[in-house]
Amino acid sequence: MSEQYFHNLNYTLSNEDTRVEHSLLKPNASSVFTIGGSGSRVLPLIARNPKQMHVVDLSTEQLALIELRHAAARCLSRDEFLFFMGYRGGLPNDSSLDDSRFDLFHKLDLSPETAAFWREREHIWKPRGFIFLGRWENHFQKLGRVFRDVLRIDSRPIFEAHSLEEQRRLFEKHFKPLVFRAFVKIAASEFVFNKFLYKGHFSGSASVKTESRPPSVFIEEEFTRLFTETLIRKNYFLQVLFLGGILYEEGLPLEARTDILEAIKVSETKVNYMKADLTTVISQNTYDFLSLSDTISYLPTDIAGNLLKTLPFDTRPGSRVVIRSFLRRPPELTAAGWIRLPEEEKRAVQLDTTGVYEFDIFERI
Repeated sequence: MSEQYFHNLNYTLSNEDTRVEHSLLKPNASSVFTIGGSGSRVLPLIARNPKQMHVVDLSTEQLALIELRHAAARCLSRDEFLFFMGYRGGLPNDSSLDDSRFDLFHKLDLSPETAAFWREREHIWKPRGFIFLGRWENHFQKLGRVFRDVLRIDSRPIFEAHSLEEQRRLFEKHFKPLVFRAFVKIAASEFVFNKFLYKGHFSGSASVKTESRPPSVFIEEEFTRLFTETLIRKNYFLQVLFLGGILYEEGLPLEARTDILEAIKVSETKVNYMKADLTTVISQNTYDFLSLSDTISYLPTDIAGNLLKTLPFDTRPGSRVVIRSFLRRPPELTAAGWIRLPEEEKRAVQLDTTGVYEFDIFERI
């Protein structure tokens, strides 16, 4: 896997909805492996209270963000957490928002290295929090400004709908499908993805993708499905993309939910942050649950196809592996002792709010 791509803060909120993995992880598991990313996927898994969790990423910066996120969830009230991370603009009766966020930072129990990392960058996060610092999140917000200010696609009325029937009517009235289609052909081109997001490692490139539709057609059709088949005010990813932020609380990601934050505060999970390659770690340890995100999309085909075979033979029965894919699905994954869970895969596609992932879910027998 390329270290060039996984460098600096790529993600600070993430474009994955962790409800899938959270629902599949049984409470009080012995050991969990998860790809780090922004950490917004990690927190809901900690809420399930596994005894031990290995959080693995190739980026020191991403691991620093995850440790900060976890410490904030444990230390702060929900209102403080939402403000500190940047979901909300302020706390009641605060005269100085910058100072308030800085004061909250000093409540956190962080390793000396992580505390120093964020102190050096306080001028960046003090004014606005953390969730929109990433390169991906900045890109999504810029696209949103193009939708609103250049293309004049006013999506706000659609998000204000409280029923699917009302939303469909508003979608027909306010959305401009021909304009959107023309724009997506540019915005979802291989050139744009590689230049602004993937640094030459775009999994939807013509030479490696497995999705038959061109990226622009795939995104247009899946977004249209989300707008017409799901209540989008509950979708944080579409809110960021079309509105520039999360304006409707129903759409807050799982990590911001009251019950999840309360569960994190009492969780006894021992979290180990590891800068390492996923294939090395998963081949050397046994886990009850592995959340691999879509990192398999960036692995060479031969390694991706044999991923299950690299897992230790003594992996316990009932252990599960969850793999996401964006435009490049791994080759047929088979290994003795593992079965695919097709019904869980179908449910995952329906549950995930981003609408851009395929799922491969396996269980040890």
